[in-house]
Amino acid sequence: MTVYGPYPAVVTDWHDGDTCHLNIDLGFATFEYGHDLDGHPILSCRIYGINAPELSTDAGKAALLYAEQLCPPGTHVTVLSHGWDKYGGRFDGSIALPDGSDFGTAMLAAGQAVADG
Repeated sequence: MTVYGPYPAVVTDWHDGDTCHLNIDLGFATFEYGHDLDGHPILSCRIYGINAPELSTDAGKAALLYAEQLCPPGTHVTVLSHGWDKYGGRFDGSIALPDGSDFGTAMLAAGQAVADG
């Protein structure tokens, strides 16, 4: 599998426990959530390899809260892209937290997500 990156990024917000929005610095352009500097749409990041509960459930709300505590908006992270997500509208990415630990692994260890196959 081809991965792209690593790229420095800043988390802008969390949609749910396994999807966030990032401002990504590609070195030659900075992509901000919503649009790039040329007005092109930017997609959100689904965390590669995990599946958090649906946001409509209590477990999903707890997973979102945990994600926000683990990696609050404004956190500087490093992201690797694994390509487009199968559901479209976002890319699959791995996020390394400032201490170098993997966000997805932390979510799994805390029981806030399950491995996605």
